[in-house]
This record gives sequence, C-alpha cells and structure tokens, in this order.
Amino acid sequence: MVFENPLIGVFIIASATSFVISLFYKILMDHDELGSIKEKMNELKKKSKEAREDGNEEKAMEYTQDVMKQSQRQMKMQFKPMIATFVLIIPIFWFVLPGLYPAATVEINNTGTVEYGGIEKTISLENTDPLEITMDGNTYRENDVLTIDGYELKVDELREDTGELELLRVAARLPVSLPFWGNALGWLGWYILISLGVSQVFRKLMGASP
Repeated sequence: MVFENPLIGVFIIASATSFVISLFYKILMDHDELGSIKEKMNELKKKSKEAREDGNEEKAMEYTQDVMKQSQRQMKMQFKPMIATFVLIIPIFWFVLPGLYPAATVEINNTGTVEYGGIEKTISLENTDPLEITMDGNTYRENDVLTIDGYELKVDELREDTGELELLRVAARLPVSLPFWGNALGWLGWYILISLGVSQVFRKLMGASP
C-alpha cells in the first residue's frame, strides 16, 4: 500500500489537502474585492507616512485608523475559508496522520520495552541531560534515528513528569540538518514542508492567494 511509506504517503496527503484548501480560498473569497482592499491599505499607509513627515500627526492617525478598518474587512473575508481549512485540517492532524504513522512511547525508569511493527526491543536510559539511551548495544541521543523491524524512529524527548520516552516515526530524511529538528523529519515536519511549497503553486495557478 502506497501510504505505508510515510515519505510518499504524507506527500500525497499534504498535496491533496493543499489543493482543497486552495479551492476554499478560490471559491469562498472575492479576490477582486480583496485586491481592492490591499490597494486601499497601501495607499492609506503611504498617506499616513506623508502626513507624519509633514508633522500632521492628527491626519496621520486618521489614515492609520482607516488602514485598521480595511484590515478588519480583509480578516472578515478570510474568515470563511479559514474555518473550512480548520474543519479539513483538524481530523488529518488528530486522527489520519497519527494513525498511519504513530509514534512509539516507552515508559522508562532505568529500562523500558518498546514495541513497533510487532517487534519488542529493550531500551536502557543512560543519561537524562543530555538524553542518552541504548538499544541493542548502540547508543542514541536526542534527534538520533534508530531502526526497529525496518521502521525508522527518531529519539524525540523524555518526559520527566511521566517518565515516558517518545520516539517519532521518521517520514523523510533531508540532505541538510535543520535547527532543532535535525535532518530526520516526522510526519508533521514533512507535511509542513510539503504544504508550504505545494500550496503556493496551487494558489498561484488558481489565483487564490489568501
């Protein structure tokens, strides 16, 4: 099944979701009116700046208030597609993707057992700061990737209040390392990365910029 591979599965889901969201913005917004509002805002900002440069603070404040009114109009126009987007996104983030690519949680004191893909592995906690664990004689630290039955899992965090160690299912490996995330992304990071790029393409093709 194509969705068993998170690299491909998340890409398909993120692309399909971005397409639908772009349709929401295309159908539910009056883009001619939105363009007019943006032009008015830019004109008012320019006038406010000129008035302030001329020392007319009262007039500058009037223009600034008009900018805020136009901004409120813009937000009202974006409200419907935003609500539709949340209705679509929430089930995907809460149920679909976590169900397809679940994380593994290990209750660990000195040792704990993790089960993934029908395989059980013993994990030992060697250090908490910095986080350091061992499995099958190998040492792993935060953001390192270990493999259980062919599934790649990234060492995410140790919740000191519950003693639970979380291992995230790796969806994609990047050629470069990102700050805080490293080069191994879970489904959330991979989804965000894909949707940022793909949504811009769809919205440009549809003329559906928010």
